[in-house]
Amino acid sequence: GDHFPNDATQWSDTDGDGYGDNASGTTPDSCVTISGNSTANSYYGCPDLDGDGWANVQDAFISDPTQRSDSDSDGYGDNASGNSPDACPLVFGNSTSDQFGCPDSDGDGISNQNDAFPNDPLRSGDADNDGYDDSLEDDCWGIWGNSTQDRVGCPDTDGDGYSNGDSNWTIVNGSDAFPSEISQWNDSDADGFGDNLTGFEGDDCISIPGNSTSGGIFGCVDTDADSWANTIDDFPND
Repeated sequence: GDHFPNDATQWSDTDGDGYGDNASGTTPDSCVTISGNSTANSYYGCPDLDGDGWANVQDAFISDPTQRSDSDSDGYGDNASGNSPDACPLVFGNSTSDQFGCPDSDGDGISNQNDAFPNDPLRSGDADNDGYDDSLEDDCWGIWGNSTQDRVGCPDTDGDGYSNGDSNWTIVNGSDAFPSEISQWNDSDADGFGDNLTGFEGDDCISIPGNSTSGGIFGCVDTDADSWANTIDDFPND
């Protein structure tokens, strides 16, 4: 009746799984009445569903042979080379996109450490660190910018809200024609004088290109180029 004729420390095997009932014998069965195949951590003969050697009762992932422990109990395994490894094994987390198991305050799937907007589920990326989301609002997502009027997140040297419209980006209607002058941004007739009449050298003839500068009249037609606009020059051709 000896189930282990070559092992003097074991003789009976109640559940017939190949591990002896004698607790003080060689490789004793930790689950005497339940047949099992576990071998890890000196826990022999207990059910091991995924066959990784760890008994189900000691395995946090009974159906995944690549993972078995979960130190922070967030559902992601500690084994870095296993399936869905926990990037923050000692801190409970719910991130799933950039990495698994790290804190994700806004629940957008991206971990706080890689989320430029950790408390906003609609925004996440900000490659140029200007405070505007790359995909939702930043018109110049690769270049830091502070513009807010014509375009968002593009360079605005004078801080008037209108983007510089530099050569690296497509200039759209409203881009700053005077990137270094805060009081001007549009120049409808492209004569070098801004449309804002109350700003620096405001254009008195917004829709007609001009070169006048004297008498407080800027940007109007000055035929004889003496700096006086034809409208106030008694001798416009002299």
